[in-house]
Amino acid sequence: MPALLTVLAAVIAGAVSLVALTLGKEQKVSEFRQAWIDALRLDLATFLSSARAFARAMQARSVHGTDSLDPAKVLFSFDKAGEIRLAAAEAFYRIKLRLNPDEASHQDLLRLMKQAIIDQNSDLQQGGASNRDVIAAIDRVADAASPILKAEWERVKNGERPYRTTRKAAIVVLAAALLAFVVLWFR
Repeated sequence: MPALLTVLAAVIAGAVSLVALTLGKEQKVSEFRQAWIDALRLDLATFLSSARAFARAMQARSVHGTDSLDPAKVLFSFDKAGEIRLAAAEAFYRIKLRLNPDEASHQDLLRLMKQAIIDQNSDLQQGGASNRDVIAAIDRVADAASPILKAEWERVKNGERPYRTTRKAAIVVLAAALLAFVVLWFR
């Protein structure tokens, strides 16, 4: 009987050790995933706000021309517009490098971002005349990003697959050990 209890205690200790090891690792993975989500959200906001601000500036340029001295009519200088385009380009590439090329929703987001850039470049060549299409393209990017962010948050909230598997296995092992202990105790 004491030998069985010793073996049972060793099994429980081993299960607890495995669970602690898995939990620690998966907690770190979840922290990294949350940081990835936060960075993706920030870069998406930079890309979208920069693209939208540039589109509005192009619209103002189209309507009011470039010679107006009224700052309400010409939203940005050419230098400032260049800075905005650079911010959007940097955010685009940070987003592109974060996305998983094997996931369809990530591919779709990247495709929509590229299309927004194409639309914006076309609008730039036309002097800001087709601004409505550019804003709609930017809004489609924002709409496509939301489900990706939500899905990644769900992964963090639910835990990684090894965490969930280990947790279930630990429950089974602990229940079996408790049952064995009860059976041995009342024998």
